[in-house]
Amino acid sequence: MLQELERVLAAPAFAGAQAHQRLLRYLVEHSLAGRTQMLKETVLGIEVFMRPAASFDPRRDSIVRVEARRLRERLRQHYAEDGSSALMIVLPKGSYRPQCLPRPPDAGSDEAAELVERGLFFLRQGHEDGHRKALQRFEAAVRVAPALAAGHSGVARAWLQLVATNIEPPRPGITLALAAVHRALALQPGHADALVLAAQLTHRFEFDWPAARALFERAVRAAPGSAYVRHALAMSLMMRGDFDAAEAELAQARQRDPLHLSLRAHAALLHLYRRQWPAAEAALRALLDMSADNVLGMSLLAYVQLCRGDAAAALAQYRRVAERHPRLSIGAVGQVQALAALGEPAAARQVLQALVQGWPSGYLSPYQLAMAELALGQAEAALALLERAVEEGDPNSLCLPVDPAFDRLQGLPSFKALWRRVLGRPTAGAGGAASA
Repeated sequence: MLQELERVLAAPAFAGAQAHQRLLRYLVEHSLAGRTQMLKETVLGIEVFMRPAASFDPRRDSIVRVEARRLRERLRQHYAEDGSSALMIVLPKGSYRPQCLPRPPDAGSDEAAELVERGLFFLRQGHEDGHRKALQRFEAAVRVAPALAAGHSGVARAWLQLVATNIEPPRPGITLALAAVHRALALQPGHADALVLAAQLTHRFEFDWPAARALFERAVRAAPGSAYVRHALAMSLMMRGDFDAAEAELAQARQRDPLHLSLRAHAALLHLYRRQWPAAEAALRALLDMSADNVLGMSLLAYVQLCRGDAAAALAQYRRVAERHPRLSIGAVGQVQALAALGEPAAARQVLQALVQGWPSGYLSPYQLAMAELALGQAEAALALLERAVEEGDPNSLCLPVDPAFDRLQGLPSFKALWRRVLGRPTAGAGGAASA
């Protein structure tokens, strides 16, 4: 009971409630010590509420009964908000002897758990419709069981995916993801998925690697066998150019979830960032054999073809991406790069102008536009767009230090400064996701 007492007293529901903290601690400690004679209204009035021993009369001063009733309500509020404990402290009505009881299942917990499972299924589909369906299921789970940390973590995960794929703009998407992560960790501080999401948000949008690394370490300790934890850590390591460590984490993740499409795509991406074009292409063709319309697989295959010098094949592939995924900008941006590589700058510029002027909705990534401008020889315009991408929280910005698209900028001081900024702060910062 003492461990549960400390958890309760540290919870948000008891923040600032010093009188209730004193009363609950007194009741629990004296009850455990067997000092039941101290759990009487007169003694409590004197010992806890500092009433004068010579004059305190509980018949005229009802402070103990009133505060005990308020304490019961505060405990009820705490356990309604916190779903992380299997036990609960109860103060029975009409008694000052607390009990520590097994916590009954929350109403709706089975339904909420099922909604979370369905949300995770939709997330794995890797496209906009799946991400939006996942968000709907996670939000429904939170409505059914507000104290379920996995529901709030799922909301954050869906928002991160919508932003990471440029379907939704960074704001308010990241703000909503952060709010959901903070809620999940308030309910269950050791929730591995929530810790990973906090780490990703801290790294990807605050560029605070030391704080993100600490959160990743907590997540690994909480769930060392989780493919999701290992996968997310691998991605952050990859974007920092720590390719050997990223490969090791990806290998662990794939051992646990060998058929996960995004894991396969990111294993290919690691080859791409290492400039291992044949290995990247082989991995992507294997992925597309499993899921022919996978947008990440399709667009990465086109990018590999472009990087290895086959611009004609890349152009055809990017046109397929644009046809099958018209709400994503990468198909048009890739066509600009391929046309420029084929020596057709006028056609490339026409595609780029049509993209910018006719983009219907969602977020048009300045990072991707920088790739297009640089392919057209506009280094200054590309640098200005990259600066904007970092400022706006464009989710692609984290790729900047390792992306082959910007190899030709490596010698420029302005690019180096941006590169260092994205690599992260030298020391952990406060606030944001890192404080979750």
